Amino acid sequence: MTRFKTALLACAAIGAVGAPVLANQGYGPSLRGMFQSSGASQGQYLGPQSWQEQRLQEQLRYAAPGTYVIAEDAYPAAYTSPQYATYAAPAPQPVQYASNQYASSNFGLRGYSDPRTVSYSPEAATAFYRDRDFNVGGVSVRTSVANSREMLDFQENTTGKTLTLLANRATGVLQPNSLYLGGHLQGAFMYQRTDVDGQFPLLSRFPNFSNRTDDEAGVFAINNAALSFTSTFGDWTTLYMQPEYSETEFARDQDEFQLRKAFVVFGNLERSPFYAAFGRKTIDFGNFDSYNAFTQNEGHHFFWAFSDQPVAELGFYKNGFKLTASALSGGRQLRVAFADEDNNIGNYAFSAEKEFLLGRQSAFTLGGGYLHDTIYRDNFTAHTFQGRATGTPPANLINYRNSAVNGFAEYNSPFLDAMVEYTTTLEPWAAAIPQTPDGIPFPQFLNDPLASTTSIDNINFDENLSTLVAQVRIKPMVNGRRMAIAASGSWGNISDDTGNVGMMGQPTSFEKNQQHSASVEYPISDFLDIGAEYVYNKGFIPFVAPQQVSNDQTNAHAVNVGFKVRF
Repeated sequence: MTRFKTALLACAAIGAVGAPVLANQGYGPSLRGMFQSSGASQGQYLGPQSWQEQRLQEQLRYAAPGTYVIAEDAYPAAYTSPQYATYAAPAPQPVQYASNQYASSNFGLRGYSDPRTVSYSPEAATAFYRDRDFNVGGVSVRTSVANSREMLDFQENTTGKTLTLLANRATGVLQPNSLYLGGHLQGAFMYQRTDVDGQFPLLSRFPNFSNRTDDEAGVFAINNAALSFTSTFGDWTTLYMQPEYSETEFARDQDEFQLRKAFVVFGNLERSPFYAAFGRKTIDFGNFDSYNAFTQNEGHHFFWAFSDQPVAELGFYKNGFKLTASALSGGRQLRVAFADEDNNIGNYAFSAEKEFLLGRQSAFTLGGGYLHDTIYRDNFTAHTFQGRATGTPPANLINYRNSAVNGFAEYNSPFLDAMVEYTTTLEPWAAAIPQTPDGIPFPQFLNDPLASTTSIDNINFDENLSTLVAQVRIKPMVNGRRMAIAASGSWGNISDDTGNVGMMGQPTSFEKNQQHSASVEYPISDFLDIGAEYVYNKGFIPFVAPQQVSNDQTNAHAVNVGFKVRF
């Protein structure tokens, strides 16, 4: 219990000391300061006398300082950062038939040769392309690039998508009684060079990547491609489904194309601060947003928890304060969560965040979370539950509950974002305890060498698995759109430097690793972002059999150039 309290206090201290380094959790489409790219609808600078500026000023005229603006109404207890208020875009304007006037630039193309043709309206064109609306069998089918941007973002808004759906409904981004279609594809050329043949810390995250003898490799990759279906029928029910293709799945056990998310949200933030969610979704634990253009930071890589079986989540959101509690099966989930208790509700998560407004456009957020049990609970390192079912565990299986705690702080403004996040297990990762190939801890790490070799109470090893992430991003205006220039640093603590020896007799080391990156990203339009990043990795420490193949002295350099396209 003392160890648990110490870890929680440590997380709180990290969050407090990190003060202005992370935030922007407004009551709007983006609840955690994620990078908004193009268009005034993404929270950019609004030109003087523009219709967006006029609409915003009209809304703010009725709002006292410190209040939130939702559509046309002011709610004194809730917050929406003013830059997000403009998401409530005007309804598409019907095109007008002109009898005496038509487009002056007549090139004789079809549609322009007849004086009674449609006239060009910039406002209508913008609304038409950004938010399409058509009728299919009496059902209003729409697209919203604003909703797609946040729900299909694989770098940010990692654990906030449940609340994003509710906020998008409250602010008018999602219209009632409609079916929204969305899509996203992220592709890149990924190049990495390493100083140890075959050890590629970044490219090895692709399960089918195999390059055992070279010291450099370059591949074209579809990092992810997804569709989204969002139903807003009923005032209190929002259904979300996300079929997804990814090349980072484990081919033997998982399909490359999956229904990765399927959940329903019960709630209406305009009427109640309480809400609930049920289904296959990210478990609300931690922040784990990555400012990098394409590569997730190590906090995300080590601790992002994603369910395979349904999660039941209860939440509360008011005045920038969010509190959630989640319950799920104790079996092996897609990522991180695992309580070794199949067919029972044996795992839990809790999360709390508080956003503090700093003027009208900036915010500072503190948050923390707890996950009851994790995959770091034993020394049987299989990537999937199928792998655990068909694989062979170590002869000496070390197995004990290993919870994780998290704390973060974030600052957000239109020009600057900054964040620090710390996550740690409360016990050592069982696979990182120095041990023989059959799982027996080395004698120097046993309180009594003649007693149990599987009980954590007899194991004298105190290096918990942890990550520290610090990142910063500036967003200067370039040609009317916000460019994102980001730098991120990640430090992982895994084990002790014990002079371990692998199965082939080679020395192995897995004490620490690092990942640092710099990236630039620019929105060509609401629908297309392009970017490039440089990533430095120190340490090659895979999840499976880390003691047999790891080398924490490996140095690798990567360059990724790619795009993100959405509708």
